[in-house]
Amino acid sequence: MTHIIIVGGGLTGLFASIVAADRGAKVTTVFKGRGGLSLSHGCIDVLDRSSPSRSITLLPDHHPYQLTGKANLKDAISKFRDLMLHAEYPFSGKLSKSMSFLTALGSVKRTSFTPPGIARGDLNSGKSIVLGHFSGFRDFYPWMIQKRSTKAGVRIAKVIDLPLLEPPDRRDAYSTDYALLFEDSEWREEIIRMWRPLLPGVRRLGLPAVLGVRNHCEIHEEIEDSLGIEIFEIPTLPPSVPGLRIERILLRQAQALGVKIIEGVGVIGRIDGRSRGKRVAGVVLHSTGRTIQLDADVVLLATGGMLNGGLVAQQDHRIRESVFDLPVLHPANRSDWVGLSLFHRQAYASAGIFVNSRMQPLGLDEKPMFKNLYAAGGLLAGSDRSLEGSRQGIDLATAYCAVNEALG
Repeated sequence: MTHIIIVGGGLTGLFASIVAADRGAKVTTVFKGRGGLSLSHGCIDVLDRSSPSRSITLLPDHHPYQLTGKANLKDAISKFRDLMLHAEYPFSGKLSKSMSFLTALGSVKRTSFTPPGIARGDLNSGKSIVLGHFSGFRDFYPWMIQKRSTKAGVRIAKVIDLPLLEPPDRRDAYSTDYALLFEDSEWREEIIRMWRPLLPGVRRLGLPAVLGVRNHCEIHEEIEDSLGIEIFEIPTLPPSVPGLRIERILLRQAQALGVKIIEGVGVIGRIDGRSRGKRVAGVVLHSTGRTIQLDADVVLLATGGMLNGGLVAQQDHRIRESVFDLPVLHPANRSDWVGLSLFHRQAYASAGIFVNSRMQPLGLDEKPMFKNLYAAGGLLAGSDRSLEGSRQGIDLATAYCAVNEALG
């Protein structure tokens, strides 16, 4: 049985763990901190184009989508949707056509695959929109959304104040607090009773994405049926409940498949000296007061980019890959790492390690550095995932491709 160590606990690492375990591998997943799912909107962005599948063919040869090929992307998304469906959290959408929805900042965002609560908010439907306001909720500002969305060509009919029973006291309430409260059937029943007389004539209501964590679909359906209106969720500022729903599902599925998960440790790569430097031997885990050495047949890096710790900016103006110190190509002048404004292309966002079509990291000679080392997700060079709107699609496609290449 092949033992694969996956470094990273975000979407890329957790998805890769499940794919590898499904293939019969012995899987150990290690990571220092939480991945980026709690910061994400909980959808699957493939490419910020009206037709992502057609636009992918126009990307440069070194782009991760071109390296993996469209077949891996399709298979990865199909696998992800099967996992979500099994957990009763189904995703809808198409690679051939994007959906548009409102963000918590009032802008319009395109995405390819969404869970039920967010899918109801597809702006392409043309249905009238009313927003709900939760008094005291610090991370959702419907009047700002209404004002800014008008500039984007989206009309919001009105904003309605919706009362809530008292949230936790002595501190600000976050989206996760309300999501847990909505899991309580008695609390939910009282909320429905309070809201019903406030919504005459409303046909589609937008709410912050807080309608439960564990039983979202059941809660969403119950509230819709009880009020007799269509309800959609708008992902809030972090922590993002839709992202946490995905994280929870992937963790549970990985554990059910026997994946060993080690959290809260620093990770340093080990080279196999017996192979004359052609193979990696595993990793060393660092935690308070001790180190643990893990051997593996394969190591897959899913550590993310600059914002996730996979790439580290140093005082010597160098960007360093954090586990094996792999070569990272980036502008030599640190002032060139960022664009003129937030809305320009950022050079640091495209920094990363280069890989071949098997997802093996390449050295400066453009040859694989190690036979049994692979990389996926935000660690890869060749794309600005935020600017492109390709973050989750690249995560899934490269993780799927890397695992299948590693296990043969």
